[in-house]
Amino acid sequence: MFSVGYGVDHITIALSEGFLCFHLSGEVSSADIETALSLASENGMLRSDNLVLVDIRKFQGSIDWGMVRDMRRYAPWASGVITDIRCAYLLPEGFGSFVTILASFYPGARHRAFRDQSSALRWLAETRHAA
Repeated sequence: MFSVGYGVDHITIALSEGFLCFHLSGEVSSADIETALSLASENGMLRSDNLVLVDIRKFQGSIDWGMVRDMRRYAPWASGVITDIRCAYLLPEGFGSFVTILASFYPGARHRAFRDQSSALRWLAETRHAA
């Protein structure tokens, strides 16, 4: 696990038992997100068998959609080949179209929005129980 950023404005990435978790807090800069994804890639954390949880409930600011598109180079789930990779998102109010847009950038994964972490983790774990 590691964080990139300053104070409350940071991104944390953790990998545990196949669960890859991204937590964005405060006003995380695009440069910090790029740095974090680069470090995660260099350390072999971004794998196609990961179950991905993205928590942006404490994120503030605007989303740089160009950067989100460009970050596809790091994600094994960005290909158009449909897999059972799952990406769960913990979202604040007002992010209704967020998952739809992300799904268009990362079509190789199944995407779903949640309000609570336990529901998100339960949905992610369904893949493991089906195997």
